[in-house]
Amino acid sequence: MLKLSIIMPVYNGEKYLKEAIQSVLDQTFKDFEFIIIDDGSTDESVKIAESFHDQRISLIRLSHGGIVKALNAGMKAAQGVYIIRADADDISLPERFKILLDYMENNKDVSICGSWADSINKKGEVVGGMEYPPVENKGIKKYLLLHNPFIHPSVIFRKKTISELGGYKNFKHNEDYELWTRVLQKNIGHNIPQKLIRYRVHPWQVTKNNLWKLRSVGVLVRLLALKRYFF
Repeated sequence: MLKLSIIMPVYNGEKYLKEAIQSVLDQTFKDFEFIIIDDGSTDESVKIAESFHDQRISLIRLSHGGIVKALNAGMKAAQGVYIIRADADDISLPERFKILLDYMENNKDVSICGSWADSINKKGEVVGGMEYPPVENKGIKKYLLLHNPFIHPSVIFRKKTISELGGYKNFKHNEDYELWTRVLQKNIGHNIPQKLIRYRVHPWQVTKNNLWKLRSVGVLVRLLALKRYFF
């Protein structure tokens, strides 16, 4: 049985995609399938993905429908017991998969595990550190009521758990946060206090036009978390 599937959604990600894919292929742990889901890109993303001749890679091509559709398509196709998330502009450090998989294999009660991260700029230079997600389950659940307790592209989770919960749902820019509120209602989470990814920070990630929507959906997710935990 295959242990590990990597899912990477991409939409017009040509600028950093080659480096992101290479960081996955360069892992010290080698036995995985790598599913790249193209969400209707109009740039060179598909050509870049197809330029890698590695039998572990499979490319799913979709019409543009957004990241939730892409993530759920990747999850449906995944054959692994565990799924690791990767983004098309981030870098997975070489030991990342081994560390995450070993932790999950040795902690059968844990359903989802993330890590800390370095933050990098558009040149790939480290400009900061992301060490804020709590490590233990109790702290994660408290943190969840006000903040997202996982760095999304750092996580590994058990496919069975997420599939049974219905996967990702459409909560704009908060689809991961909302999913974690469902996962942690009855399951255990953990964060490894090591920087296992380099998370690229873009100045345009949240524009003024969608800032209000991002905040309002975030408030809704927090209210859902409160309801699930206390009512």
